[in-house]
Amino acid sequence: MSEFQGKTVLVTGGSRGLGEAVCRRFAAEGCRVIVNYAHGREAAERVASQIGGEAYGCDIADEHAVEAMFDAAGQVDILVNNARIDPYKRTAGMSDGDWWDAVMAVNLKGSYLCGKFALERMKAANWGRMVHISSVWAYWPANERMLSYAAAKSAMHALSRGFASQGAPYGVTSNVLAPGLILTDLLTSRLTPEMLEKELNGIPLRRGATPDEVADSVFRVAESGFMTGEIVNLNGGACLLP
Repeated sequence: MSEFQGKTVLVTGGSRGLGEAVCRRFAAEGCRVIVNYAHGREAAERVASQIGGEAYGCDIADEHAVEAMFDAAGQVDILVNNARIDPYKRTAGMSDGDWWDAVMAVNLKGSYLCGKFALERMKAANWGRMVHISSVWAYWPANERMLSYAAAKSAMHALSRGFASQGAPYGVTSNVLAPGLILTDLLTSRLTPEMLEKELNGIPLRRGATPDEVADSVFRVAESGFMTGEIVNLNGGACLLP
């Protein structure tokens, strides 16, 4: 029986892609899983129904909404900060400043708020795990489209170290998983074969990761009770290249 049997896991952005795979991975370990979503209610409820979990709609950039979500959840033992704004979803006519604010609100402020309320409960229980999903873009010089996304993901590393320091006396760990190319349905539908080939040329292992593969790494990071304040890179060797 998994040591996580009966633990409550909250996964932000859990309705599709990597978030869905993470929800399924922890459910397979006997966890109670809360599938957070902002817009994809139908998808989140489908995932929750299939894994015996609960779907909860919440804009994680809204402090009062996040507090209400944690109050409704009760004890949260494991937090996976996965929610993000897709850097390809910027609407036409959106100013640079407004786009920056939107990305930071979800990708960074939302992660902070969820971590803040989770940490309060974890400290009271003298046990807890946080895994924050960053990106290989935290290391790469970003182009114009990816700049705000990369900045938020890089800042997440500092955020995690702060939570690690605050949580350590209470048995709470906080770590980052920074994946590279993940072959989600959304990404594969967006890329042409030529675009995908270009992406693979930048990966020494010559492939992307499946969502299930990354979700298993999320679980393994959470499973370690002696690792905290660290960044685990999962990118097929992409950072090896000059």
